[in-house]
Amino acid sequence: MRGFATKKRILGLAVWLISGLTMAFGYLTDQKVYTESDYLTFVPPGVGGVYKDPIFGTDIRRISNALGQHNSDRAGGNLTFIVNEYSTMSPFNNDNSLILLQHQSYFGLYDGTGKYIKDLPLVINASTEPRWSRHDLNVLYFVQGNQFNAYNVATDLLYNLHTFSEYRAISGKGESDICFDGSHFVLVGDNRQVFVYDVSTDRKGPVLDSGGRSFDSVYITPNDNVTITWNNAGSSRYNGIELFDRNMNFLRQLSTVGGHMDVTRDTNGDEVLVLINAADPTPDCDNAVEKIRLSDGHRTCLISLDWSLAVHISAPDNSGWCFVSTYAPSDPDPSRQWPIYTNEILQVKLDGSEVRRIAHHRSRPFNSYNYMPKVSVSRDGDRVVFSSNYGLQSILRYPSEYSDVYMISGLRDAAPTQPAPTPQPAPPPQPIPAGSDATTYLFEYNDPAVHYTGPWFEHNSQVHTGGAAELAMDAGARATFTFTGSAVKWVGFTDEWSGIANVFVDGVLQAVVDTFASPAKAKAQSFSVSNLSAGTHTLVIEVTGARNSNSAGSWIWIDSFEVVASEGGTSSFPGRRRP
Repeated sequence: MRGFATKKRILGLAVWLISGLTMAFGYLTDQKVYTESDYLTFVPPGVGGVYKDPIFGTDIRRISNALGQHNSDRAGGNLTFIVNEYSTMSPFNNDNSLILLQHQSYFGLYDGTGKYIKDLPLVINASTEPRWSRHDLNVLYFVQGNQFNAYNVATDLLYNLHTFSEYRAISGKGESDICFDGSHFVLVGDNRQVFVYDVSTDRKGPVLDSGGRSFDSVYITPNDNVTITWNNAGSSRYNGIELFDRNMNFLRQLSTVGGHMDVTRDTNGDEVLVLINAADPTPDCDNAVEKIRLSDGHRTCLISLDWSLAVHISAPDNSGWCFVSTYAPSDPDPSRQWPIYTNEILQVKLDGSEVRRIAHHRSRPFNSYNYMPKVSVSRDGDRVVFSSNYGLQSILRYPSEYSDVYMISGLRDAAPTQPAPTPQPAPPPQPIPAGSDATTYLFEYNDPAVHYTGPWFEHNSQVHTGGAAELAMDAGARATFTFTGSAVKWVGFTDEWSGIANVFVDGVLQAVVDTFASPAKAKAQSFSVSNLSAGTHTLVIEVTGARNSNSAGSWIWIDSFEVVASEGGTSSFPGRRRP
């Protein structure tokens, strides 16, 4: 029996293919701990497929299929991983009509719905830092050796904009993006000299020579200022994160330590840095995402996280929000330890007043880096992409470096999701009323009065009332029973793999029923209600996809229904009179 269930779980996923980007976006803002349902068994839809996050109500679209994608590099064969390059540069062009994803060593181009178009020339690779123009939807900039180049994805034209012959190589240190005005880049010559380059005038600004001091990253801010994150921590010069103007004049220290971060404008136009302060020995708030105002260094705590969690941060232009993806390097067991916000994608308001919980990314640490989701947002804040392995190294024995990319859209039109009711023990089943004026009718799971929506599966066994029953585990699957009578009972099957169901009577939620039981019990009375008014009623059993921490699955079983009707009463489907 259990082998049947496992096979059907992999083959019977509820997937909704949605044309275009008409996708639902939901979120929760409470402080409850939400573990990922089916964490150790869930298999995502195929490329182009969409599924609904069972906790947060957000539609998530899969936009890549690494193991089915030809590797255009010299290695040949198929790819092992596809990812978005990093959280701090947007993979979306200015109107979100094109997306750039990293195919291991090179880049692939996708349309705005996530459909693959083509590979970029191999000269544009993981070390060249391609960045979308803010003025031309088809142009991106990239570095190659000591050259600053451009490429038009529509015409396939490559052209050199400037050769910095004074250096052997230039870079943006891997994390910086184009400035908000679309003209300025911060570049580093020979990993030592920092300057701002104006692509619109082809002019190089004054240079800061780091003097051999090591630094991790450089960022250009919305107003063309520059941050340098030094590898040394402390309050003295050339430590932590320092701010410079575009002429590389020192302005102030922003933080004594570095960390994952991004820069943006607040809703009032202030330049701000959003930073995780995990490395700060004297933080204002523990392991927190903080907003730092660049003009004076003023700090605002946005959200504190459990110390087991790490994060990446991505900020759109000036929406008043940033996006945070948490990840747990310890690979926690959801049935034992799962702190709040574990493995979630969050939308965090820059004044600290709200945290929207959007989705679980379901990526597990089966490698050292590719598993990290590194959520990245579009410039207008409407959509994000993230990479995840969905634990498929364990579930389907995928390669250890495997990852694919997923997209969430409609963030600007967000509406809160209603939290799932907290499961409560169902009231004990009441005996069917007896007496000379009452008659009990039995309706099997396959009676015409029972209508199923979503993926349900038949299970044949003599333990069931009529030798068979129906079962489902995908959230949203429903069994609707229409009957005429004054009382009704749902008869099911409960065991160590059974989950939680919502039960509605005439459209009103009556109970959240946890059907887990050990040992297993056939012909279990899962729910009953009596004293119904005369007339026709509907009983709906809805699969939630959730389960308690002791259950190994979330299956919901329909064996039969028992209905009490007055003697001589009528019913469209009278069923079989129970002896």
